[in-house]
Amino acid sequence: MDTLLATFHDDLKAFRRALKAETADRVAKRPLRGEAARLGRLWFKDIVPELERKSLFPTETLMKYSAGCERLIKLSAPNNRRSSYLDAVGALIKPMRGELILPLQVGPANTPAPTVFESFVASLRDPEESQYFQEAISCAKHGFLRAAAVMAWCAAIDRIHRKLEGVGFASFNVASAQMASQQKGRFKKFNQTQNVTSLSELREVFDTTVLWIVEGMELIDSNQHTRLRSCFEMRCHCAHPGEAPITEYNLMSLFSDIQQIVLENPKFEL
Repeated sequence: MDTLLATFHDDLKAFRRALKAETADRVAKRPLRGEAARLGRLWFKDIVPELERKSLFPTETLMKYSAGCERLIKLSAPNNRRSSYLDAVGALIKPMRGELILPLQVGPANTPAPTVFESFVASLRDPEESQYFQEAISCAKHGFLRAAAVMAWCAAIDRIHRKLEGVGFASFNVASAQMASQQKGRFKKFNQTQNVTSLSELREVFDTTVLWIVEGMELIDSNQHTRLRSCFEMRCHCAHPGEAPITEYNLMSLFSDIQQIVLENPKFEL
């Protein structure tokens, strides 16, 4: 990675030399404009995704270089001022060696061992069909723990909804009616009879009601229901203002329960 970044840095300096050799106030030559666009695209296509994956640099630092490379791409349109090109290229070249290249070259020896939480997040599977869970993992990796909790619950309830769609809404409705008719036992206080006919209607049913009916359908047991209810409550704590903290350990528990009870549970396979 440091070699690719060093080459990119050298290409920027070569581009600056070519710009300085021009005498016209505006850049009209296609080779120069094409090089500006190439360098900008190279950053977005090959460099910044890898730097983000390594999580070695603050997001603000990478955003600064992304803004500069975006400016290069915009400048590649015909007849922009040579001085604008030089400003954009200079703003990228000057700090890059100290801010990006040298830390990459000397960083591995000084990089601390990953925390338990970082190791846990790195080990999580992110099923391709669950965009919500991928977003949750990404939020966790960048330290946005409350957002991660909210997105993780989205992944869980979305999988449950789509499983119910596959089973058939009639089965969901019948189960709710049977539960509501019970006069004793675990469901004696349940009275939320449902009559949903589409995924959109199901999404309007409160999540805790869905969990009760899913238990009634024997897709989860009472212990799993209790754990998922705790996950939902943590999601609520994170989605609304309040004093309850969310720590890495809280999030580890939530992620683990959602992964084991829902996303990797054979009963919820689609």
